[in-house]
Order: sequence, then C-alpha cells, then structure tokens
Amino acid sequence: MTILARVFVVRHGETDSNHNRIIQGQLDTQLNATGLAQATVTAEALKSVSFDKAFTSDLQRASETAERILQYHPGIELVKDSALRERFMGEMQGKKGPVDMKEISDLSSIETDEAFAHRCIAWYNRVIIPYISVTKPDVSEDRCRNMLVLSHGAFIATLFRIMIYSNYVTCPAELKLGSLPTLGNTSISVVEYRIVSRGKRREVEADILKYGDISHLRGLHVIEENADVVVDQS
Repeated sequence: MTILARVFVVRHGETDSNHNRIIQGQLDTQLNATGLAQATVTAEALKSVSFDKAFTSDLQRASETAERILQYHPGIELVKDSALRERFMGEMQGKKGPVDMKEISDLSSIETDEAFAHRCIAWYNRVIIPYISVTKPDVSEDRCRNMLVLSHGAFIATLFRIMIYSNYVTCPAELKLGSLPTLGNTSISVVEYRIVSRGKRREVEADILKYGDISHLRGLHVIEENADVVVDQS
C-alpha cells in the first residue's frame, strides 16, 4: 500500500460577520484581527507540509487565509476558483442569523440544495479526481503529494457529507453515524488517498484522517456556530 496524496481542506479565518452572526454567503468579507491571527497560527501548523498544489475560493476571507499559509511555501501557485465559494444565500446575505424563512420574499434567490451539492461534487471531479489518478504519467509513488484547499463552512461540510454517504471515503464511525460537527474558522480536515494493488489492478482508496480539527489554534477563540449553515426553517 502506497500513500498517493493528502488533501488539506481548511476553512477561512474569522470575519466580523462571523463574529456578529451575519449570514455572508458570497458577500466578499475580509478577515478580522482574530481571523488574521488564526491564519497565522494555521500557517505555522502546516509549515512542514510540502504542498505542490493550492486552491482557494476567490472570496477574500478564503484567499487571505490561503496566502498566509503559503508564505512558507514559496513557488506554489495559488489558484482562485469561484466554484469553491460559499453557498449563495440570496436575500439572506447580510442579515443576522438565524433567519426565519417566512421573512424571505424570494426563496428562489437562494442556491438550492441540489445546485449547491452539484457544484461541490463537480469541483471534486474536476480537480481532485485527476490529481489522484494512478494513470497520470507524472504520478510518482516515491512521495506523498499534498494539496491545500481553502473554502467555506457549508461548502466543506457538504463536500465531505457527499464523500461519506457516496462511499468515496472511509471515515470514523462517529462521522458516518451522526451529523458532522460544526467547522470552526481555520479548522483543518484531511483526506488521505492510497494506492492499493488488487491482483494486476491498482485502485485508489481514501480515508478521512481529520475533520474540523482546531487543536492547532492553541486557545485562540473559535466561534462555535456558523450563521451560513444555521437557518430557522420553522
């Protein structure tokens, strides 16, 4: 068994909107002082990882976090991809959460569950599947490749939920049996891809090594709720 790659999926640092429980969706908010501190500590935590690819949502709060992390990885191109954006929340963007859905006049302005899930898995198929292909000519089994991905709480949770329930990955039982825990700002989730030989065939298997880990923050304040995923639908 050979470790082919690890994908490090990081949520952006804190913004004032996070702090004030404002639904951001695709509003282009910036990191606040706490978020910058979180990004700096996360950069230190990932300093020893030899990244060879890096992707980020093009929204500032994600790209700023990614840039802080990559300061220790000169020469790695940061690819900004709008497909990694948070769910578009329409009229709800800019409102303090949780929002009573009865107060929203145009629900069609919100990105649907189906459209959002499709965007998540389309990104995975476009970026991750080619990266872990064992048929690519540039794939070496001599070292584990590492990819950095910066995105948002609802996007990351939705992507991991799809991977788990579609059996793309194996994971700890508590992730499969229960609801996924809330992702704190600059939390780190890691998926490991391995090459497994089965007779003459080589296949790729995947494990979730970490989900929403914030142990690296060493006591920095982390908000326990994400207004973008907490909506009052009663």
